Amino acid sequence: MKKVSKVSLDNDSWIREHLEELVERYPGQYVVVADNEAFVGYDARKLEIKARKKHPCTITTGMPIPQAEDFNSIL
Repeated sequence: MKKVSKVSLDNDSWIREHLEELVERYPGQYVVVADNEAFVGYDARKLEIKARKKHPCTITTGMPIPQAEDFNSIL
């Protein structure tokens, strides 16, 4: 079994804690989190590059932000 890095878990926790806000403010966009800093926009690749440039020694976590109606149906 692979060990999951603490940084990756921290990023996942950040996303879980802020998901409702992300859905309200940025539906249909992407979020990449690095060291508890969020990078949001429409181009996932550019966000990843920006996050890695600012935080070169960390693991990033990214995901598409769902539309509000999709998010509400999950709940």
